[in-house]
Amino acid sequence: MLYRLTINNLAIIENIDVSFKEGFTVLTGGTGAGKSLIIDSLSLLLGERASSELIRSGEDKATIRGYFRLHSPRLEAILSSLGVESNDGEILIERVISKTKSQVKVNGVGISLSDLNKISKYLADIHNQFDFEKILNPENYLEIIDGFSYELTNNYKNEYTSLLNAYKARKGEYNDLLAKKAKLEESRDFYEFQYNELKAAGLSEGEEESIQEEISSIKNADKIYDLSQQANELIHEDFLDKLYEVNKLLEKLSSYQSQYSEIHDRLDERYYEIEDAFNTLKNEFSSFDYDPSKLDELEQRDSDLAELKRKYKKSIPELIAYCDELSSMIGDNSNFDEEIANKKDEMEEAFKAAFAKGKELTTLRKKLALGIEKELKRSLSDLLLKADFQIHFAEVKESDGDAALKDNGLDEVDFLIETNVGEGLKSLSKIISGGEASRIMLAFKAIFIKANKVSTVIFDEIDTGISGEAAEAVAKKIHEISLSSQVLAITHMPQVASLSDHSILIAKEVKDGRTYAHAKELSLEEKINEVAHLISGGKVTPAQLEYAKEMCLSSRE
Repeated sequence: MLYRLTINNLAIIENIDVSFKEGFTVLTGGTGAGKSLIIDSLSLLLGERASSELIRSGEDKATIRGYFRLHSPRLEAILSSLGVESNDGEILIERVISKTKSQVKVNGVGISLSDLNKISKYLADIHNQFDFEKILNPENYLEIIDGFSYELTNNYKNEYTSLLNAYKARKGEYNDLLAKKAKLEESRDFYEFQYNELKAAGLSEGEEESIQEEISSIKNADKIYDLSQQANELIHEDFLDKLYEVNKLLEKLSSYQSQYSEIHDRLDERYYEIEDAFNTLKNEFSSFDYDPSKLDELEQRDSDLAELKRKYKKSIPELIAYCDELSSMIGDNSNFDEEIANKKDEMEEAFKAAFAKGKELTTLRKKLALGIEKELKRSLSDLLLKADFQIHFAEVKESDGDAALKDNGLDEVDFLIETNVGEGLKSLSKIISGGEASRIMLAFKAIFIKANKVSTVIFDEIDTGISGEAAEAVAKKIHEISLSSQVLAITHMPQVASLSDHSILIAKEVKDGRTYAHAKELSLEEKINEVAHLISGGKVTPAQLEYAKEMCLSSRE
């Protein structure tokens, strides 16, 4: 439950610190007094995006803190994954809104807005007039059904999504093969020409580099010959003999003085390496030969390779790979039909797996739908709507193919309702009226809250457009909800206000040219006066005050 809310420098609110209790709390006040700012503040605590325009004029930042107390293993697991300690069920959410950026902290630990949304759905649920749009738009109906058992349906949806993605991948591979085959059949002559051209070119890895090296050798043959001859003359001098003699002398010296032993060993080791290198060079120098006439042949080959690279816009290794690919496509080893048949089998198996999981999700949703229908009819009856209600699932068959597999399952649903006997069931989105919408939405909320054990529920003028007996029924339904969940409600209806366990008045005043909003918990006498004010809409008469007293006191019996 929410047990404390502090707001600083938010619009006309300079500083509000209000405590909340279990049960049913009503917030009342005149138009523009700041009631909507209370809801805005709670919405920000529960993950709504913030605007710097909310900051009170002349201030740098606005700060909102919500103090919650809730024991939930699931919530504690999420907090733990975010590095947040639950402090034995005590949760402090802080939103700081500045003109540069906003901050979110939970128990002093900074988190992202998306992480706050993961947490907030376990803390409270806000109902406002925009929620009416959900029951007027069939696109939201699956989300509404799934919300009655979020954890369970979410597990099924995650498994379905994984299988759906696998099917889409197999289908993509199958379609790629079909396209590849079609392209081959359309351009076989062209591909055969390319294959024959590349095959005839006799491409090989490293040939390009080898040609460049040979061309360089031929073009620099004179320099290479001069340098090699100079080196050859030096090699054939008595350098090695002298080195050998020096090493033998060092060997004798080391027998008398040990410091020569290490030098001898080093020279002895290197001598045979140098001798081997000299022998190799002698062979190289003696076999040095080049053919100037070969230069034209090499340069022509180099030019041919460059032309192939330019023509195909590929490197030599890429051309070799492309030649192999062409061979696979048009050669004797190509068997598109078999490959396509195998890929089709894989695709069909993936489709069946996704469809089967989708049917499991449908079965779960239909089970939930039966419970919703039963509970909603009862709840609508409590709200003086003698309505028949049914959740209709469109028939889906495996033969429907891709059309059956939607992103959130197989299902398309509609909410059907009959509010006037004999009229028959019709789409809820097409026949609903304003007052009916409020009560139907409240009926949905009542069973949603019960199914999900929502700790705190906030109603923002859910009673709009309702009066008379319907208003009393709405008040009783909200009070019924408060028996199992903490309820905070903004209302203009005396019927709702009179049934509250606690009353808070939001009022504003102008002082020194500035507007200030205040929150005050009302005593029983003050609550009676406020209910009388709601009845009158203006000046309160003694009769209205007496009636308000009767409403408030009878609600406490």
